[in-house]
Amino acid sequence: MRPSRRDLLKLGGSSLALLAAPAMAEGADPVIDVHLHAYPADMALDQPLRNPITGQTLAIRNGAEHLAACLAEMKRLNVTRGIVSGGSGDRLGAAVAWQQRDPGRILVGAGVRGSEDTPLPPLDELRRLHAAGRLQVIGELSAQYAGRSLSDPHYDALLSLAEELDVPVALHTGTMPEGTTFDPCCRTARARHGNPELVEEALNRHPKLRLNLMHCGWPYLDDTLAMLMLYPNVYADTGAIDWLLPQAAFNDYLQALVKAGFGKRIMFGTDQMFWPDAIGLAIDRIRAAAFLTKEQQRDILYNNAVRFYRLA
Repeated sequence: MRPSRRDLLKLGGSSLALLAAPAMAEGADPVIDVHLHAYPADMALDQPLRNPITGQTLAIRNGAEHLAACLAEMKRLNVTRGIVSGGSGDRLGAAVAWQQRDPGRILVGAGVRGSEDTPLPPLDELRRLHAAGRLQVIGELSAQYAGRSLSDPHYDALLSLAEELDVPVALHTGTMPEGTTFDPCCRTARARHGNPELVEEALNRHPKLRLNLMHCGWPYLDDTLAMLMLYPNVYADTGAIDWLLPQAAFNDYLQALVKAGFGKRIMFGTDQMFWPDAIGLAIDRIRAAAFLTKEQQRDILYNNAVRFYRLA
């Protein structure tokens, strides 16, 4: 039987299944989560819905309940801003619905792929949404799932629009959930397309592009470092790896990025997908990284996103 992609990345999950949900005091320092996902209100979620790390069953049945639970968790944890993109169905509509529910907290990302079954949206639609204040980010751009890299000419018009509007692009990099290439949606997807090194031609054709390497390019550490070193307009977010990886593995990867001098270019993200409780798990992982100074934690959790996304 083909594994469900919603089971997702069981990396280290068995060893961490007994972790309790995070208990974080209200009034903590503010956090910006640059990597969230939304779903159409009437979209049914797999039942029972269990966090793959804690094993906890969540009482969330559909996209509407997922939205309510995520916003409640963001408020509890003082996540003052969040960038959300749709993960299925009407991706733009799902993200816009989040912003309409909490406009002071949510920024809209256009979840785009560029495959036959999930084609790129018309540029005029993106331009219209941006003019209406309903689009602040292009991404998550999941070119890897379409069997492409960002440097494929297929994305040139989209990247030119991002430059024109001065809208940052958030790109899926790194690996994918197990079994992805056997899913009918993604038969051309390959691990190699997630290597951050493959963004270089796109960056040179679009020099004004601001690019976020989602998932910090894991596990392609050296190539992620190379892109950060050469291109100051490139940042990275910790989405997924900060709660799905075992703490020690995440620490090793994050510490290597910080030791190389990029502590001011790493942003906090959760990529929590279907599990709102992952937001707290991911925040706890950053705060438990003993090698980070308080200033470095503050940069990752808040300051770097303010700078990259130009948030007031």
